Amino acid sequence: MTNILTKAPTPQAMTPGNSRNIKKILVAVDLSPHSEETVAYAMKLADTYGACLALVHVCSPEPGTEATNQKGNGFDQSAFSPQEQLENLAKKIRETYPNCSAHLCVGDPADKIALMADILHADLILVGNRQPSFLGRLLSLDEVIRIEHEAPCPVLICPDTTS
Repeated sequence: MTNILTKAPTPQAMTPGNSRNIKKILVAVDLSPHSEETVAYAMKLADTYGACLALVHVCSPEPGTEATNQKGNGFDQSAFSPQEQLENLAKKIRETYPNCSAHLCVGDPADKIALMADILHADLILVGNRQPSFLGRLLSLDEVIRIEHEAPCPVLICPDTTS
């Protein structure tokens, strides 16, 4: 009896040297511990292809947040926390993988991630996914599903392996 697993061809979708030219990988991060796991996977993938990494975090607009003049009048310091977290994550990555940029957006996550992928000319979007609810999948409310539908390039979903 022949074991078909030993004779199966090597998958070509993510093998270096295939026809897919991946030079820029957009990594959607929500600044959770799972984001760090997703970024670690993205670094390995980027290293394999010699690609640039672009971290993108999308914040929801907060009605109470306002920015005024350079003298600091009216600035809400809590509004800058995600930006600081994102920049700290990017600095940590640049210690071992220097070709990394970070981008903070405000708005709908699926819309902004698809827009940034287009603006940055991303060849691949990598997103983390924490098990979506049944209702979220049924109504297509899950952000990952929406990103997949709106993206101008392929989307790779990195499942949460900790749960």
